[in-house]
Amino acid sequence: MADIDSPEGIYRHVGQALADSVAEPWSEIRLNIDVIDGSVGLTGDYTKTAGDVADLDVRKLDHTVSKALRNLHRLTASSAHEPWSKAVFSLKSDGAFDLKYDYAAA
Repeated sequence: MADIDSPEGIYRHVGQALADSVAEPWSEIRLNIDVIDGSVGLTGDYTKTAGDVADLDVRKLDHTVSKALRNLHRLTASSAHEPWSKAVFSLKSDGAFDLKYDYAAA
């Protein structure tokens, strides 16, 4: 099993799972993450190389992606502020990724 106990391992695991979930050429994949009471909800889309946007079939993602994101939520919790409730994981086809957290109350 992949390392899903460290932020770096989680980023790598989620990125690889996203890349593996799209069977056609793409330039960017976006995974929208919602965490409510320990449950993880996922939606997403991807941009095809031609520029069209298509829905990401999150059902193709292994259950370990949700587990990894729950771990990330736990690992990044801080007493300085409320834990994040939403995040967007963006992956470019060259392997670069970005993760933006939303700390608004769920």
